[in-house]
Amino acid sequence: MLIEKVFTSSTKLSDAGVLNLVDCLVLVSVSEIEGDSKKAISGVGRSMPKGAGNDNSDTPRRTRNMGDGPRVYSLQKLVEVADYNMNSRSRLSWAKIWGIMNGHFVEIGCHENAMISMVAIDALRQLSFKFLEKPELADFNFQRLFLQPFLTIIKNPHTLADTRELILQCVDNTIRSLSHNIRSGWKIFFTILALSANDASEKNRILGLSILQRLIDDQLDDFCCAVKDVAENNDEKEEKTSEQVAAKERSRLAEDFLGLCRASLAFVESKRHLPMDLSMQALCHVACYADKIAEGKALPPLSAAQVSGNYFFVHLRLPSSMLALSLTPSSLFQTTDPTSSGYTYEGLSAEDERGMILWRTIFDGLSGGICSAVTGTSGEVGCFVQRGSVMTLRSILLRYGHTFTPGQWKAIMNQSILPSMEAAAKNDSSPVMKIISESPHVSNLDFLTEPLPLPPAEDDEGLLKFASVSKADGR
Repeated sequence: MLIEKVFTSSTKLSDAGVLNLVDCLVLVSVSEIEGDSKKAISGVGRSMPKGAGNDNSDTPRRTRNMGDGPRVYSLQKLVEVADYNMNSRSRLSWAKIWGIMNGHFVEIGCHENAMISMVAIDALRQLSFKFLEKPELADFNFQRLFLQPFLTIIKNPHTLADTRELILQCVDNTIRSLSHNIRSGWKIFFTILALSANDASEKNRILGLSILQRLIDDQLDDFCCAVKDVAENNDEKEEKTSEQVAAKERSRLAEDFLGLCRASLAFVESKRHLPMDLSMQALCHVACYADKIAEGKALPPLSAAQVSGNYFFVHLRLPSSMLALSLTPSSLFQTTDPTSSGYTYEGLSAEDERGMILWRTIFDGLSGGICSAVTGTSGEVGCFVQRGSVMTLRSILLRYGHTFTPGQWKAIMNQSILPSMEAAAKNDSSPVMKIISESPHVSNLDFLTEPLPLPPAEDDEGLLKFASVSKADGR
């Protein structure tokens, strides 16, 4: 058909011409989808009955089709045009094309008709698979730009639960098949998994954590392996370039590792009640991350002072909202901004601050679990999340506390642990009803009517007698 040639020949159009074609396809697609959203999707490319075009009826064709539901013909052709031009055009030209399609896919992905939204998600899945098959160029974050619609759709509060589930399944399938080619796209995937921790659907929360579990089981070392030392090179210029590449790779790995940590910690800090096994699973993830940091297999990003040479980034003529996504380099500075990959404690030396970049994310996440206000199934404040966070934090500090300097210990206590303990005490106004012993040799003590007794004073006769006996025994 001649109409099909318009789409298949779009690769021969100029950059301006293909942008006009895509813009028109979006407008037509919007008009098609504005049909009755409560009805099923009408046939794609429905052909008219034989002789229908030659009848003498005065009834317009549009009137005869008013019973049709939303149509997705132009939406499918939009996908085909994107597919045809993905490999034939430069990445800069493709970014401009995607800038027009991006908003349309987001709008359709949030549609109230589940069938319409799922068609949009499936189209994004097809295109993302094709796009991620190509390795990402250094210093370019086009993967993050391309995968942004998934994140925007799942963030929308009006997105259907089934649509959010389909997005999580797309993330899972993409990671399984193309993880070797994913670079800047990891940030989008980790943010989506973190959002699933507070999803209204328990099924989606379980799915999000199961994806994280597979990542830890199969690919944790890919995010935390230290960059190998740069080999000696007689050529000073080549050696300098190699050092820059190694520094950027180390910063990228640190950013991805922190994104993975935050995704698991989102299930610890979740504002929704999670089954006990899921909370325990998330806390086990945190323990695994702590082991990798303490073993030196996960390294913090390098500061600007440690990186020789300058980095130059190409500026595209893109909308400001897209420019930040396309070429945002990894943070190379220590900062107190929680959204930055260089987030660390204040008031330390430069070396101590850098050493806390990876640790602070873990300590802050567990501190958020300590002051959790999620109620359990029996109505009590989420005691398991609180107790589990305390026990995990305690075990990490007991095991690896000797590696911290006095200044780091002070920062950890004053900026993470003590504020969370204070917040937890203020938020929990429930009376103490019982204490459950964790020791098999001590029975449970119930305090149903009387408050817990205060500890004895320092000059208590019993304590002084116990101290004298202990001293005499040489204890």
